[in-house]
Amino acid sequence: MKSKDIIASLTADVERLMKLHDSAMEEVVALREKSGEQSAKIRTLQEQLREAKAEAEKASLRAAIAGSVSNKAAARSHVNRLLREVDKCIEMVSNRI
Repeated sequence: MKSKDIIASLTADVERLMKLHDSAMEEVVALREKSGEQSAKIRTLQEQLREAKAEAEKASLRAAIAGSVSNKAAARSHVNRLLREVDKCIEMVSNRI
């Protein structure tokens, strides 16, 4: 192989690699955009899930407080949990004073 042929071959390889690099960089940019969109979608869905769980818990508590015999234990448990939380808050405030 002559040196001109080697240089031409190397030049062609370098150009091909540069095109591949450019293509890969474009793909990276596109994937980063999609990743950002998916992250935003995940955050939105997580917030909706938190809201739905809170609403379901409120509905469960309302049903339990309404006097359903099967839900009295759940209501008592929920009220006790809320009371413990209030006690912790009172203790934290008392310690700061």
